[in-house]
Amino acid sequence: MAPSLNNLGREKAELALLVLASQKIKAEFLEEGEMWSLVLEEEDRARALAVLALYDLENALSEKDALPRLPPPGIAELVFPMILVLVLSVIHLVGFVTNTHQAMVVRFGASAFYILQGEVHRCFTALMLHADFQHLAGNIVGILVLGIPVAALAGPVRGMGLILGCGVLGNFVNACLYRTAHLSIGASTSVMGAAGLLASFQMMRLLRWKGIHPKLFFPLGAGAALVGMLSGGENTDISAHVFGFLAGMVLGLLVGPSLSAVGSSRD
Repeated sequence: MAPSLNNLGREKAELALLVLASQKIKAEFLEEGEMWSLVLEEEDRARALAVLALYDLENALSEKDALPRLPPPGIAELVFPMILVLVLSVIHLVGFVTNTHQAMVVRFGASAFYILQGEVHRCFTALMLHADFQHLAGNIVGILVLGIPVAALAGPVRGMGLILGCGVLGNFVNACLYRTAHLSIGASTSVMGAAGLLASFQMMRLLRWKGIHPKLFFPLGAGAALVGMLSGGENTDISAHVFGFLAGMVLGLLVGPSLSAVGSSRD
């Protein structure tokens, strides 16, 4: 056996050895100071070089075709969802400490009857109210997990505005569906809206970078699965969840092309 591939770093030498082994080409390490060489049979040299060149080409094409990585969220993208969480927590605490929670629900909950009588503000105020601590805690987790990526993609102010807008729109459409004495509360409609926003943003990124592709509808399926998974509890307003998610999809498709992280092209 004679040295064939010289002056490799250890990591690259180990990778090359693994690639060659997958093609049943025998090779061994030869240490030369801080550098490494691969030693293989002379008759395997040409085939080994071809295998490694093909591997490098495939990985170069794969990296070129990959979606660009998004920057990590900054301080503002973390702070604004936390401010929303704090507001929800304070409202919930005040309602129970002052024993006015039930009155707040009646006065500000998403009543289909009153919304259609002109009290459209209930579509928003209902998002601020929660039945109990467990209800609040679940929505806090949803806002932090889904709201921070939305804020990173759309900007902290616009991102939070979109999330709340999805909740308002979802509650209004839900009221139009029921039209009678239906009452619901909670920020879960907005949480589902955040899932819809992320699904639509990712679909647009895939469409922009890959064109029509089998993976294009994967985000939609993942978002729909999330809505289904989080809509199975007792007293859950399933239709509000669905309309929140659909509102997120629609608003995301309208706003997404203007966002550099979503709608930027390769050119």
